[in-house]
Amino acid sequence: MRKKWSSILLFCIITVFCNAQTEGYKFYAALDSVKTSGFYTINLVPEITAHLKTDYSDLRIVNDSGKWVPHVLYSDNSNRSFDIVFMDLKFIKKEDSKLKTILLIENRDSITSNIGLVIRNTTAERYCTLSGSDDNQKWFVINDSILINPSFDNNSTENTFVINFPSSNYKYFKLIIYNNNKDPFDIKSVINRTPPALELYSIFGSMQNPLPKIEQQDSGKISYVKITQAQPYHFDQIDLSLSGVMYFSRKADLYIPDNKTHSFANPGRLLQSFTLSNNSTLQFKIPLSNAPVFYLLINNEDNLPLKVSEVKTNNSYHSVTCYLEQGDNYRLFLDNISATAPNYDLKQLAKNMPGKILKTGQIIAIENKIPVLIPVKNNNWILWTSIIAVLFVLLLFTKKIVTEVNKRKEHDSI
Repeated sequence: MRKKWSSILLFCIITVFCNAQTEGYKFYAALDSVKTSGFYTINLVPEITAHLKTDYSDLRIVNDSGKWVPHVLYSDNSNRSFDIVFMDLKFIKKEDSKLKTILLIENRDSITSNIGLVIRNTTAERYCTLSGSDDNQKWFVINDSILINPSFDNNSTENTFVINFPSSNYKYFKLIIYNNNKDPFDIKSVINRTPPALELYSIFGSMQNPLPKIEQQDSGKISYVKITQAQPYHFDQIDLSLSGVMYFSRKADLYIPDNKTHSFANPGRLLQSFTLSNNSTLQFKIPLSNAPVFYLLINNEDNLPLKVSEVKTNNSYHSVTCYLEQGDNYRLFLDNISATAPNYDLKQLAKNMPGKILKTGQIIAIENKIPVLIPVKNNNWILWTSIIAVLFVLLLFTKKIVTEVNKRKEHDSI
């Protein structure tokens, strides 16, 4: 009997502990079924990041028992360590003054999804387009907006910038780098990463969020633009579409509200300043934010105001990789303001973790189980009946006690 009660107590303790693991989370999303045990990668799409802090510390993968499953967070800027082999590709470089650089590249493999540019160290950025061809005559677009932003290496005079794209079997590739009247990159060679490492790179480029709403007011020498996202999506890049003036070069400031009383006159704190120019891409990297509302103030000086016709917010791809067991069910738990980043052993083994893509289901709000008080009718007779019943019971107990005391006194007197 004692053993049975001990088991019941242990079960209750475990249940409470598992519930505590997910306490405080506001949303969850079920993961697809796991066909075979192994490592899986989950891409964090905008619908998911809208319910996460910008450091992703409140994301948890939870199994059927309510326990956390260790995971590793990756981004495009993550330093992953792999045993990667690169192969040189034949290419022809054509320079068109300072306007653009054209690379015609011959593909060695039948299928590939990456091209690496070996560039002498630089901190400059350029945008480029990538096309493919089977005969080096007719070209078809693959990606028409790729940001090349090399990270220099203090231990070397060169670095490799890898351009990832959907798997392709084109025999030739054409890369056009737009220099915009500036000096070109010093590209030393073009390489290709070997297929075994490709499965570890399931993501490329950046992810665009749903388009936000735009409100603009032109006042004096400043144009005030309010951008409102449908949800607090993460973004570290904004793309602007401007009209109204053909040639322009103006300073713009991006503000993030720091309280609920923000307005055009009180836009919040300055996040970043940059220059809008007709000969630029109008795509700007900014510090990571998840502000649902932000402001853009454009200094027009004595010029006609610019019209902001469209704003796109983008975020670098992020994903998590974890080991999942076949037959178990898993969920992502999201949005917990008090959560801190977990410290898993798994991140020390990250270089050995290829992961198959696993999709997520619909994001569902977690209902708080608050007891509902149902008002009852004003039945005073029930209250008085209860009081009388209690008094009657007390009277019986009192009578019994008095009787026992009197009997004891009579017994003692004999």
